[in-house]
Order: sequence, then C-alpha cells, then structure tokens
Amino acid sequence: MFKTIKYLFLASLYRKAKKSFMMLFVYVILLILFNFIIDDIINIASSELVYILLLIKWVVVLSLLSFIAFHLLKIFNIATNPFEAKSTDKEIDDTKQTSSDIKKERILHKEKLFTQSDLIMQKYTKG
Repeated sequence: MFKTIKYLFLASLYRKAKKSFMMLFVYVILLILFNFIIDDIINIASSELVYILLLIKWVVVLSLLSFIAFHLLKIFNIATNPFEAKSTDKEIDDTKQTSSDIKKERILHKEKLFTQSDLIMQKYTKG
C-alpha cells in the first residue's frame, strides 16, 4: 500500500513539476559536458591561459549549480505544498474579459480617436 501511495505521489509531483525536472536534467548534463570539455582545453592550454580558463570554468560551474539548486528548491516547494489552491480557467477568462471590456470602454469614450486601431474598434462596435 505504501508503494502505491509513494508511486502516486511521485507521479503527481512529476506532472506538476515536469518543467523543473526537465530543466534539472538539462543543467546536470550541461555541467558534466562542460567539465569534460574545459578540462581537455585546460590540459592543452599554455600557462598564461590556464588561469583565465580556470576562472571561466568555476564561474560557469557555480552558475549551473545555482540553477540546479533553484530548480531543486522549486520541486521541493511543489512537493511540500501539494494542495495549493489554483484559480480555475473560468476565473482567468472572466478577468481577461473584464480587462478587455474596460480597455474597450476607455477607447470608445475618448473625445478624439488617435490611432487606426481605435477607429477600427469604433467601426465594429457600432455595428
């Protein structure tokens, strides 16, 4: 029974944080590839260039590690708040509709219409 609950929880978590898991995977692969490539370049570089390459390597490695940590924290945040209330599509559509109605009313109540789009809107709303 616990295996089933654990599987359902992980499947639910993956579905909710799919983008974070994918980005986490991409950053880990980039980190590994970058380390192999830059190590090979450092081995064949001259002595003056080695210090610059090492500096570049650690700046990139630390930035990739920070991106990995950010996505891990995002996944843990989603995992600890599984019942987060989300707005429904209907509420989102209502807010979009009211904001577009307000814009339309503001445009049509102007004394003088300035743009071509204002004139087109006035033409089609009068019908």
